Amino acid sequence: MITAYILIMADSGMEKEVIEDLNELDEVEEADLIYGEWDIITKLQVPEVSMLGDFILQNIRGIQGVKKTSTLIVT
Repeated sequence: MITAYILIMADSGMEKEVIEDLNELDEVEEADLIYGEWDIITKLQVPEVSMLGDFILQNIRGIQGVKKTSTLIVT
């Protein structure tokens, strides 16, 4: 399994809705509101690193209110 943390910048006022949508995804282990440059940090696991890009593009960036993401892969 590949573990990654995704930093998410959300539209103003949409943070809680984005977290709710993230928590509905099976791959997401945790999604928390943070303060600073980024609004949300999400921990997720996918079976293979090759699946990570598609998962982020289709499932995370597809959530209404998500403006920008940054991916940190755990080794």
